[in-house]
Formats: sequence, C-alpha cells, structure tokens
Amino acid sequence: MLNFTGQTKKRVVNLGNKKNANANYLERTRLQREQRELHRKEEKACISLQSYIRRYLSLLRWNDSIQGEWVRECGSWSSEEEWVRWLMAFVNLSKTAVTRARLDANLEITSTLSRGIERNRRNGKFGIPARTYARLVSSLTALAKDLNKISAPRGEKNVEELVSCLHKLVSDRPGDADYSGMIAELGVCLSKFELDSVRSKQVLQLVSHIYTNQYAPEFLEFVSNPEIFGIAPENGYSELLAVLKRIPYEKLSSISELSDQRKVSLLANFMKIRGDADFTAEDYNIIASILATVTFTAYDIPSNDASASDMEDLETSKTAKRKYIPVQPEVMNELKKLYSSSFIKSAIKHFTDNDSSISGLVLYIFATLTYFIPSYKSKLCMLITITPGSYDWFYDQLKNDQVYKLIEAKIDEGYDFLRSHELSNIYSSITDSSISRFWKALYTFQEFYSYWLIVSNDFESFSDDKLSLDKVTHYLKFLKCICLTFAFNKENENSIPDFEKLKDISISLLNQLYAKNLRLKFLSDEFWKINTLKFNLDTVLQLIVDEEERRIEMAYDSSDNEGLGNSLHGSFNFQSNGTRKKSNNDAQSKLEILKKMPFFIPFEDRVKVFQALIQIDRERYVPNNIFQTPMRLSADIRRESLFEDAFNNFHKCGSDFKFPLNVTLFNEQGGQEAGIDGGGITKEFLTSVVFEGFDPYDKYKFFKENESHQLYPNDDIQKKLSHHIDVEEQRMNLLYIQFLGSVIGKCLYENVLIDISFAPFFLNKWVSHNGAYRGMKNSINDLSYLDEQLFNNLIKLTNMSDEELKALDLNFTIDEIIGGKKYTEDLMPPNGEQIQVASNNRLNYIHQISNYKLNKLMYVQTKYFLSGLYEIISSNWLSMFDSYELQMLISGGESDVNIQDWKQNVEYGGYFDDDITIIYFWEVICEMSAEERFKLLKFVTSVSRAPLLGFSSLNPKFGIRNAGRCLDRLPTASTCVNLLKLPDYQDKEVMRAKLLYAINTEARFELS
Repeated sequence: MLNFTGQTKKRVVNLGNKKNANANYLERTRLQREQRELHRKEEKACISLQSYIRRYLSLLRWNDSIQGEWVRECGSWSSEEEWVRWLMAFVNLSKTAVTRARLDANLEITSTLSRGIERNRRNGKFGIPARTYARLVSSLTALAKDLNKISAPRGEKNVEELVSCLHKLVSDRPGDADYSGMIAELGVCLSKFELDSVRSKQVLQLVSHIYTNQYAPEFLEFVSNPEIFGIAPENGYSELLAVLKRIPYEKLSSISELSDQRKVSLLANFMKIRGDADFTAEDYNIIASILATVTFTAYDIPSNDASASDMEDLETSKTAKRKYIPVQPEVMNELKKLYSSSFIKSAIKHFTDNDSSISGLVLYIFATLTYFIPSYKSKLCMLITITPGSYDWFYDQLKNDQVYKLIEAKIDEGYDFLRSHELSNIYSSITDSSISRFWKALYTFQEFYSYWLIVSNDFESFSDDKLSLDKVTHYLKFLKCICLTFAFNKENENSIPDFEKLKDISISLLNQLYAKNLRLKFLSDEFWKINTLKFNLDTVLQLIVDEEERRIEMAYDSSDNEGLGNSLHGSFNFQSNGTRKKSNNDAQSKLEILKKMPFFIPFEDRVKVFQALIQIDRERYVPNNIFQTPMRLSADIRRESLFEDAFNNFHKCGSDFKFPLNVTLFNEQGGQEAGIDGGGITKEFLTSVVFEGFDPYDKYKFFKENESHQLYPNDDIQKKLSHHIDVEEQRMNLLYIQFLGSVIGKCLYENVLIDISFAPFFLNKWVSHNGAYRGMKNSINDLSYLDEQLFNNLIKLTNMSDEELKALDLNFTIDEIIGGKKYTEDLMPPNGEQIQVASNNRLNYIHQISNYKLNKLMYVQTKYFLSGLYEIISSNWLSMFDSYELQMLISGGESDVNIQDWKQNVEYGGYFDDDITIIYFWEVICEMSAEERFKLLKFVTSVSRAPLLGFSSLNPKFGIRNAGRCLDRLPTASTCVNLLKLPDYQDKEVMRAKLLYAINTEARFELS
C-alpha cells in the first residue's frame, strides 16, 4: 500500500480496528483516582465550613448578648472608669456591626451611643479622655465608610443617626484627634443619601468644626463636591465660608490636585456660599488660587438664543488647543458672576491698590478670565476699557517691573531679541514668583489692549485716557523684542508660564499694531527691520522648497485633500516640530517669522519666496516623460462675448486652471485673430477677462467701487439671498465671482500684473485664513474704505452725550433698500429694535454696524471668490503679505515706469545701445507720459505694468529687434517673448508718431 507523504519506501502498517485496551484501562483508572480525591476534599471543606458557621453564629449570639447588656448599661455608669469602659465597648462592638448584613445592629449601637453622650452631657458627670475620644472618632469614621458602600436609601436612617452622634461627640471634644478621612466620608454621605435639613446642616457644622489646616486638601475636596449645595441648607453656608476664608494661601496650593471638573465645582460652590456680599481680600485670595490652576475653558450647551458672536468666541477658543469642561447651567450661572460689573469693578479697585499682594491675586484672576468663559471675554475687556486710566496703570506696572527694565536695557544696547542664555542671566537676579507675576501681567495687559485695538477707531486709539502714541511706540520696541525672543527660544518655553498663550497674544498684538501703522504711519519703515539677524534668503528658500516638496509627497499619499486653502495644490505649512531634521533651530525660527511676522522680512525677498513656491507647484504639472506633450487647456474665445466664453470654458477646471492655456481669439466679425499663443495671447486674454468681469458699471456688476475706485464684492447679492429674491440669479452670480477668483489666482500664478485695485478691507479677507493675520476680521477702521460718510457719522456718536443720542432715536437695526423695497435688519436678534443706543452701548452699536457692512454682507461673495482664488494660489502663500503688499502683487507697486531699470535690462537684436535709433527711442520714452509708457509695455508684453521686481526679473527679457529700414512700417510686437520689432527710423519725430499710433490703435494682434 502506498502513502501520499512522499516516503514510498517506508512500510505502512494499517492497524485498522485494533482495540487499545491497555491504554483505555490506565486512563479510566487515573480519572477514578482523581474523582475520589476531589470527593475527600469537598467533604473536608464542608466540615470546616460547618464549623466556621457554628462558631460565627455562636459568636454572633454572644455579641448580641454583650450588645444587649451594653445597651441596658446606657446611663447606669457610676464612675468615669465605667463611663470610659462603656465607650470602649462601643469601639469593639462597632467592629462586629457589619453594615451590609446587620444594619439594625449598627443602628442600635449608634443610637445608643448618641443617647449615652447626650445623657452624660446633660448630667455633666464625666469627660472623655483624649485617647478614648480618638478611638471613638476612628470607629465612627470607619462606620461612615462602610455605610457609604451601601446603596441608598437602605442605610439612610443609619447615616442620619451616625451624623447626629458625631455632631454630639465632636461639639464637646476634649482635645484634638485624628480626623483623617472623616471630612471626605461626610461629603459622600451628604451627596449620596437624602438627609433632612437638620442632619445636612449638622454635616456642614461638623466639617467646619473639625477643620484645621492639616485637613485643607480634604476640606477643599469636600467643598468641591458638585452635588453638595443642591442638597445642603443655605443656613449652613456661613460656617463653611468662615473656614474657607481662614485657609492660609500656601494651603490652597492643594487645589491643583483636584480634577478639572472639581475645580469648576469648587469655584461655583464658593461663589454660591459667599452670596451677594461685597468682595474682600480673602475672597480674591480663594478665587485667584482656584483660577491660577485653571488651564481649560468652561462652557455649557449653547441655548437657542445664544448670539452668533458667543458661538464664534467658543469656536475660536476650541481652535486654541485648550481643554473644554462642560458644566451644568446652574453652575455656569455662578461662574458668570466673575464677569459681573460689580466683581470686575471691585477687582479693578483692588488691582490698582497699593497692596501688591492683592494686586497680584487680581492679576491671576484677570489672566484666567480672558479664556475661562470665551463668550464673556468681551464683557471683561469692555469693563477694563471703560475704566479710565486702566491701560496706563497696566503699562506703568509693566514698565517698572525689574524683568521689563532688564529686557529694555538689552534693547537699548542694540539687541533685536534675546537668546536663551541672556534670558537666564536676567532670571538669575529675580525670584521665580516675580518672574511668573511679570509674564502673567504681560499676558493680561496684551489681551486687554488687543481688545481695545479691535473696538477702537484710529482717531481714539491713542486718546488721553488710554495709552498715548509715545507710550505705544515705546512699548512696541519691547513687544518686537519679545516676539522675536519667543520665536528663537522654543527649547526654553518651560521657563515662561503659559508660553504658548503668551506667545500667541504677543504676536497677535504685534500684527494688530503693524496693521494700524499701515493706516496711520506713526512708525518709520526702519522700525520693522531686524539689524542683528541676517536672513540668508537662499538658505531659507531652500528649506521652504524642501518642505514644500516633502509636503507634496505626503499629500499624494493622503486621501484627505479637502478644506479651504489646504488642498493638494499647495498649503505651504511651516512645520517646526522636528520635521526638518537637517535644519537648525535658527532656520526653523526664521521660517516661523516668515509665516507669523512676515513684515520683518523685506517685501522683495517674500516675493521671491512666493514665486519660488509657484515654480515648484508648476513643475508638478510638467510630464515626467519627455516624449509626452504637456497638457494645455484650449478654448475659442469671441471678443464680443469674451467673459461668457471664458466662464463656460474654464469655470469647472478647478486647480487644473493652472495648466498652460491655448487661447484662440476671434474678432467681432468672426475672424480668427493673428498670433499663436506662446503666452502673449494668454496674458491678453486674462487682462481682458479682468477688465470685463470687474467692471462695476458693466452689465454684470459683480463688484462695486468706493470713492477711491477700489473694488469690493457687490453686497446686493447677499441682501437678495437673505430675503430670497432672485435666488437662482444670485447663485449664478456667485459662480461668476468664484471664476473671477480663479482668474485673479491665474494672473498671480502666471505673474501677470493687472491694472485693477481692490479695497483694503476686501484684501484683508484674503490673508485672514492663515499666517500672521489669521482670524483678524474687518472692524470700524476698515469701514472708511467702504463708506466714508457712514464711518464719519459713526465716529461722531462717540462724542455725543446721552441726550444727543436719545434725540437721534437709534436702535440696533439698520434699514436696507432691496429691489425698491425697504427691509429692516436686526443687528442683535431678536430684540435689536428694543435696544436704544446710549453711551454705554454705542461702541457695541458701532461694532455691530461695521460687522454687518464689512463681514455679514460680504461673507458669501468673499467665500466664493476665495474658493476660486485658493484653487490656484494657496492661502498660506498669500499669508506672507499684508493687504497693501497684496495689491502690489496684483497690479505692481509703481505709479510710473523706472526708465533707468528698463534701459539697463534690455536685449537688442540688430541694434547697439549707441545706435541713433536706440538713442532716439529712449529719448521718446522719457518724454512720454506715464500712461503712454504703460501702454507701450502692454503693447509689447500684454501687461500694462512694470514687473514687480524690476525689469531684471522679466522672463524673457524685454527685447528690441531691428525690423528693417522701412520708414512707413509701424512697430510690431511678439508678446509671447516680450519683443518689440522696431524699424530703424533714425528720425526722432517719425519714431514718436509711429510708436504713439501703434500703442493707441488697440489693433490687438493684427500688427503682429
């Protein structure tokens, strides 16, 4: 017989049905032996168990007899010795009163002890020795711990009797005892069992009575119980409040060991038990100690009538990498008392007091309240703002601080920022508490002053009761140094409390003041230059290029390519947490400066970075195969319907609109225009689309212009959409606006300058998604760019009295005319119409009007425009520039052409620079008007503006080629290679006439 294992030569024996009788017998014997052994063990265990039960029942009967005798002896003792022996008998009996099985016995001995203590108290016979008292306390604490393990309400009567017994015992205690654990167990009893008001009050009195400083952690844990004050009677709060106020400051440090939820409950409970009395120094001591440990945000579930700004503040907080603790509405109501006018005004009074200890406590309170409940931060800041001299007081405190003085001394020595060892030298001569207090004060001041810059207009920002312009200028030097120091000292962030929060608000405030300086020009350009730090552009640029290439590779491997400005085509994220292993810390810091404080880097250098990023992105669209034809987007465009044809051909392309275009233009007669699109026709096409699409007086009217002829989205679109008027037409308009965003992005991508100017407030929105200007919304200061008359009228309100404001009869609504019909918009729904404008809310009224005009009415149009723009140009790339610099990126920065730069960067073909025709050419150029020079540039390059970085950056170079000696021939151009074909006129006036005729005839490509 063959097997199938491959071992065919081995004999195979088939045992078939042969029985294994011997093996089966041995196995059966083993199992029988084990079963007999198991039976013997079970029998032995049963005997032992029976013996134990008989002994337990016997001891229980003996214990019951002893307990019965002990109960009968209650009140019959005739000497102190018998009294003490009777008390010690309770200690022994309590050990056997197992609460789970013998609640009745437990209740009997506890009530008997209570009666015995009461009888002895009435008779006044005997005292309780300290040792005996300590044993009693320990036994009663153990009983409470056992009772707390029983589910309510089974042990409720036992707990009430236990509390009563403890209350009688402790109120007459002869000496100190160890109360460890008692406060905690009483807290559990109070929250777990439904005690009557008398027993609940006795618990509070007990806790207050036995407190000493060594039990501070237990006591604070007790008071932080979130359920206590929903059960305990209010008439028992006074004892707890008295204890809380006498806890030494150093003992309050144990608050840091509580959970975040317990910290919230402790603060809410304290606010509840203190009632409506005036705040004292002890109150601030406790509140500050709690808030000093708070690093999270408290919030409740938003109500249906929560304002949009409240929700926005909460969402903003949720992006700040902070933990959120949900709280119940009744708890939130207690916490909100910290933002009440009475509390804040009282705190300010103490803050400006000469007592530095109280001032320091209030400082911790203010610092935490800025983020504790985000929706109330603005109220806190507003109350600080309307307090005369508050910012001056803050500034003077900072300026007189030793840390500030030492850093200022370094600045005076010429330091732009401090290295870690220089910070360590400053710290070496100052105590840790002083250092911590300074950074807290700095953080708090900057939070408040940042708010003031948001709500104030440029005319009042430096008013008399706020910081003067001189003080702001002086402080900016310090702020500049601090921000750069934070960027270059990440490895020492632990030496600065709340480093990330302080760093973020410092950089944010610096950007706010930079933006204000753009409008007011109170600082010279030299201020924003860093003297001691040299940026090697090539090195930094290489790091950015490496990072961008790495990011692109990661993006290809990831399927998550969604989000505004964060798609695959370019997010330009600066990573600083170890992603650049080859770069040193300084290089990473410089990259962070480029993203968060770009104004410290020259504009020209940032433009080079911008163009390098575009070039990296462009190379991704080049085929790897040299034999593969690069993709081009082709379209036939008719001149009479240029914008419509462009929209129909390209609006669905998305990021593919980056590919080169192959546009064929047809004139009004239907004939194809001469010329091959080597880039020149594309530039002509893009500038023509921009001219038609952004024309505020054309049929489309997607954009409006202000008095300075600066463009912004047509707000009628949002008005009509909000009232459901011509909805389909408005949705189509939004698609057109989205396409125009793509066209602007394409112009930036192809380095095509266009003769168009956008309103600064609209450009601000381009850079508010990322980088230095992230989260910065348009405010009252931007309203002047939209409607200068409305801006001036709103500013007048700030100087009016209450009587004058009342005479105007203003409320929080605004009337709009839409389609010939009047609509009233509620600025503070649902009750804006009932809120009259007065001196106490006029700043809010001005803010609401500005927000409505600049943000709400522009929101959807801006969203669509930016979605198109960001398909081509990443929002992160644009974040390197402010609004004025963006305008320079779009249309160039010069009002005229730099002729000398132009002349030095020309390539001649068939000419020498000393030929008479060339000499005459430059003389004619010099004698032209600026408009004529721009027309000549457009004639040759299809762009009517000089290159942003000068003619040296023009690619290909501006060229002039000899077109022969024919005097009757007009100049022609090849726009794709920036080439002017100039006949050798050798006559200045003939040349002038021919050039002017060619550039003014608008013959498009017919002269090519």
